[in-house]
Amino acid sequence: MTLGGVVRWGGVAGAAAALWLVAGCVSVPSRSEPAAPYVPVQKRVATVAQAPRPAAPARIPAGNGEVTQSATGAVESAQDPMARILKSGDRIQITIFVPPEPGTFLSVVDERGHINLPLIGSFVVAGKTCSECQRQIEKEYIDQKYYKTVTVVIVPPESEYTLTGEVERPGSYPLTRNVTLKYALARTTYTPYADKTKVFLTRNNVRVEITLEDIDKGKKPDPVIIPGDIIEVPRSWY
Repeated sequence: MTLGGVVRWGGVAGAAAALWLVAGCVSVPSRSEPAAPYVPVQKRVATVAQAPRPAAPARIPAGNGEVTQSATGAVESAQDPMARILKSGDRIQITIFVPPEPGTFLSVVDERGHINLPLIGSFVVAGKTCSECQRQIEKEYIDQKYYKTVTVVIVPPESEYTLTGEVERPGSYPLTRNVTLKYALARTTYTPYADKTKVFLTRNNVRVEITLEDIDKGKKPDPVIIPGDIIEVPRSWY
């Protein structure tokens, strides 16, 4: 074999070897990364956060009654502003329902604002409504272990209201059901000096001015008169 044949053979052999190496690289798969362990997919459940419980309402004393401030900030009165407030000199009827039969008696609120109750003795009622007195008397009888159950009913004094000022017949008037301010004024006669545009209404020692035109035009309601109200018709200065 000549040198040229060796060279040619070496070239062919080298080319074949190169093709074999390329083919080997293509056919041999590359090493892959190890698969991650299987983890089941967990479904997400929506949760609703519970609203915090509102704080206990604050109780703020206010005069004869009690004012309750709710969690929303609203202010509510524990005493009905339209209710009759008992005072010294009032004659009230009290009925205590206990076995074997109810007992009824009349009492007068003395100058200290007290009445005398069977077994309990002196009890303050002035400055309170009848319903407030009923609940507190019932609680007193039960707390002192006189009765296990008791019901107290207090009948307020005779229902009257008073007209004063520039009216022909000032004084007390019997109060029937559903008497409003305008109706009460219609039952009387004005003097020539009366101011017919407004009145002053005193209730539970609070005096307010009421413009009658606002009631006529429906801007304000016609207030219902309750026992003890004082309606004052002022003098006109024109």
